[in-house]
Amino acid sequence: MFHEERCDFCGECLARCHYLPFDEKNGGEAFKKLVRGEKPDWLYDCVTCIACNEYCPKDARPFDLILSKMEATGDFTDPALRQSMADRFKAEGEPKPVAKAKRAMSLCVMEGSMPWAIQGKLFEGLPLLKGRHYFCNVLFAHMGDESIMRDRLQGMVDNLAKSGAEEIVVVHDDCYAVLKGVAPEYGIRLPFRPVSIFEHLRDYLQAHKGDIRKLGMKVAYQRPCASRYTPEKDPLLDEIFALIGVERVKRQYDGVNALCCGVELAGPNLKLFPRGKNFEPFREKNIRDAKDAGAEAMVYLCPMCYRTLGKKVKEAGMTNLMVSDLCRLAIGETLPADKPL
Repeated sequence: MFHEERCDFCGECLARCHYLPFDEKNGGEAFKKLVRGEKPDWLYDCVTCIACNEYCPKDARPFDLILSKMEATGDFTDPALRQSMADRFKAEGEPKPVAKAKRAMSLCVMEGSMPWAIQGKLFEGLPLLKGRHYFCNVLFAHMGDESIMRDRLQGMVDNLAKSGAEEIVVVHDDCYAVLKGVAPEYGIRLPFRPVSIFEHLRDYLQAHKGDIRKLGMKVAYQRPCASRYTPEKDPLLDEIFALIGVERVKRQYDGVNALCCGVELAGPNLKLFPRGKNFEPFREKNIRDAKDAGAEAMVYLCPMCYRTLGKKVKEAGMTNLMVSDLCRLAIGETLPADKPL
C-alpha cells in the first residue's frame, strides 16, 4: 500500500533504479505525475524488481503505487496470459492434512523446481506443506496485477494455519515476503510465526557446530527481488556464511544494489514478461561483477534466479549453489548427482 503522506517526492526511488533513466529531480517530478493519476510511458519499462520500495528513505512504498497503476492500465502484460496463470495457480478444495508439529515447512510449489535443495539433515522431521494451497501469488506482482496477490493472501494464510503449526519455515522467499512484508499492509493477521529459511539454517548450524567443516569458499549472492520486502532478514545470511567458513565477495551488485536476475520464463516455453525488455546486458553485468570480485560460486535463495542465471554462471567458470546446498556441504553431506547446473 502506497503511503502518500510519507512521500516527499525526493525522486530517490526512481533515480536509483538500474532500469529507468531518471535522476532525483526528474524522478521526483515523474513520481508526482504518477500520484496525480497520469499514465507515464516509463511504466512499461519497469521490470517489477520492487527495489524502489527499499530505496525510499521514507518507507512510502512507491512500488505499491506503481503496481496499482500497472493493474489500472490493464495491459502491462497480456490479459489472457495473466488469466491463464491465475487459473493455473488457483487453489481448490482443502489442503491435505499433515501431522501436527510445532514447526512445519512450506514449500509452496517449489518442490519440483529444486527438490535437491530441501533434502538431508537440515530439514528432517518437518511436516511439509506443498502445492497450490500454499502459493503466495507474488508472481502476479511481476505481471502488473496486485489484486490476485491481495485477494488470495488470506486464503494462503488460512491454509498454512490449518497445519496447526506455531512456526512455519518458509522455503520460498516470495512466500516469506508476502507473509512478513505484504500481509501487514492489508491488515491480515498471522496465527503462526513465519520463519525465513535463513533463520532455520542459521539455527541448525548453531546447534550443530561440531558437525561443520569450514568450506573456505568465496561466493557471490544473488539476492531475490522479493527480499526487497524483508531486508531485515539479510544479516542472517552473513551469520550463516561465518558459521560455514564462506566469504561473501565485495562487489557492486549486492545487497540493496542487487540486480534482478531478469527471469522471463515461468515454465518451458511460457513467456512470463513479454514486454520486449532486453535483460541480457544486466545478466552479463551481474555475472561479470561476481566473477571479477573473485567468486567461485553464485549462491541463490530463489530457484527462478538459479534457473535464469545458472547456465551463464557455469559458462563463466563458477558453480551454482542454493544457500541450503552450501550448508549441506558444510555438514559433510554430498549433493545429489542429478542437481542441475
